[in-house]
Amino acid sequence: MTIDRREFLAGASALAANSIFGAGRSAFAAVQKALGDGSITALSDGYMSFPVDFMYPAVANEPLNALLARHNLPTDRLEPPCNLTLFRSGQRTVLFDVGGGSQFLPTTGKLPEALEAIDLAPQDVTDIIFTHAHPDHLWGLLDDFDELFFSEANYYISEPEWQFWTDPDTVNNVRDDQQGLAVGSKRRLEALADRITLFQPESEILSGIYAHDTSGHTPGHCSFEVSNGTDQLLVLGDALAHPFITFEHPEWPFAQDVDAQRAIVTRKRLLDFVATRQMDLIGYHLPYPGFGRAERNETAYRFVTK
Repeated sequence: MTIDRREFLAGASALAANSIFGAGRSAFAAVQKALGDGSITALSDGYMSFPVDFMYPAVANEPLNALLARHNLPTDRLEPPCNLTLFRSGQRTVLFDVGGGSQFLPTTGKLPEALEAIDLAPQDVTDIIFTHAHPDHLWGLLDDFDELFFSEANYYISEPEWQFWTDPDTVNNVRDDQQGLAVGSKRRLEALADRITLFQPESEILSGIYAHDTSGHTPGHCSFEVSNGTDQLLVLGDALAHPFITFEHPEWPFAQDVDAQRAIVTRKRLLDFVATRQMDLIGYHLPYPGFGRAERNETAYRFVTK
């Protein structure tokens, strides 16, 4: 894939200013790359900020802090960007996830500005595919009047993901600090009840878009292999969510995973898969714009920007 100058210029100044987890602070639009005769565009929804020990409470401080310090990152906070993926080919304009909207965090919900900057109207999005239903990926579904922001789109989510978040018992089965998020995700998914298409993982859901089962982070989390001509790219979602922690220590448990052990197995399997195939990636929480590859590095892996 090659970078297209058409939309790169809108984000170039911000890219120069961003630290590895600083994306989202600046008002940039997009970075675009060719994929076959179409394009992949990374759009920023902003960024999040959480204490390190909130995200990795089960990992001993010493090795975790040493890893972060070795990569010149703060040892007290993680500030992951939120990178959405837009695929355009022929008559299709496909958006993967919809960001956090205006009711999640003040540092997220920037997708409408990013779309405006590339002159793409919400009604021109033909298809929306969800990797999973966490708030930073789903809550941008509704506008401030509880209307669908993408009014003309077809919507897709895996059946296991839909069943988990719309189950009335889920709110009682998640951690106390996650209950409000579960209620909010259930409400937004129910707004799609009459128009969403449910699919099974490990299937092609649209021509050239294949859903890989990367569950564990959530029960129906999927990553999507987008193929166009001879080019392929994997839209990771949150399956590999940190450029150093996840790649160097996929065995470290992550507090936001619904099924921690399954997520560890998924990360190890996925890293082997993408490194073996030398597949291009785009990650929702990898350094903006999220493009790169996984390479084997002695006994682990490393994320290489591309």
